[in-house]
Amino acid sequence: MTETTMLGPSIADALKAIEIAVDLPTTRRSQWCCSLRQTCAYLNWQSERVPARWSAIKNAVHDLHAARVGANPKTLANHKSNARTAIQWFEKEKDVPKWGTPLTAPWALLRRLIPDRNRRQRLSGLMRHCSARAIDPAGVTEEVLDEYMRYRAELTALAADAAARRKIARAWNACVEGIKQWPRSRLIEPPVKALAETAWESFAKSLREEIERYLAGFKKIRRGVSGKRIRPCKESTINTRRRELQAFARMAVRLGQPIEGLASLEALLDPALVEEVLNAYWEENGE
Repeated sequence: MTETTMLGPSIADALKAIEIAVDLPTTRRSQWCCSLRQTCAYLNWQSERVPARWSAIKNAVHDLHAARVGANPKTLANHKSNARTAIQWFEKEKDVPKWGTPLTAPWALLRRLIPDRNRRQRLSGLMRHCSARAIDPAGVTEEVLDEYMRYRAELTALAADAAARRKIARAWNACVEGIKQWPRSRLIEPPVKALAETAWESFAKSLREEIERYLAGFKKIRRGVSGKRIRPCKESTINTRRRELQAFARMAVRLGQPIEGLASLEALLDPALVEEVLNAYWEENGE
């Protein structure tokens, strides 16, 4: 399979431009280049395969946590700040479009006709990809969407799984139905996988008992962080919390977490696992 090509300049291009920028102090050039390289290392990115646009990478950079990458928090914060400043300097210096490839006239016209903001955002990347590839709206096929999803997976920090594809196809098909000028071809929406629910009894007894002890505390009068007395919760509220914790544990197992490793509430609520589960949930269900 041929290598997916970049649309626009890469971080490697930004590094080259910074290194030869005579109007920048030597110390600043060194700091910026160091931070860009270190940020790519934290994210396991190749600088030649990452777009040099802050809008394309800011979410991934923002989500970096010192504990997870083994860095000093202040050092990581400095690298993040330097990387942002360096890329913004490069965008201004080389007149890099803030949001990627400008839309061609046919795509710009269609985009203006989309009334729903979320739908516009869902289709924006596909529109810019097609504009860069000189593909008109009528030429969008499953093969074009295949190429775009491959581009997302290889050269961006955007999700490129079946859930992401389903959202894009669903937004496209909604435009087919609601906008007269939209091309008539529809895109296939990947089906939502039927979930094989893990029985709650399959989880460690120690986890199940710890959760019940935790929930039992909601039946008592207790004091909050401020010291104010809190009345016991209703049974329906406690049952809701129980279902939420069980659903969270099942999602963690779906994502590949070994069920035997979830032997305590502390293990279940590990910050890294919580982030992974919540991200997966919003990828599947977020609007």
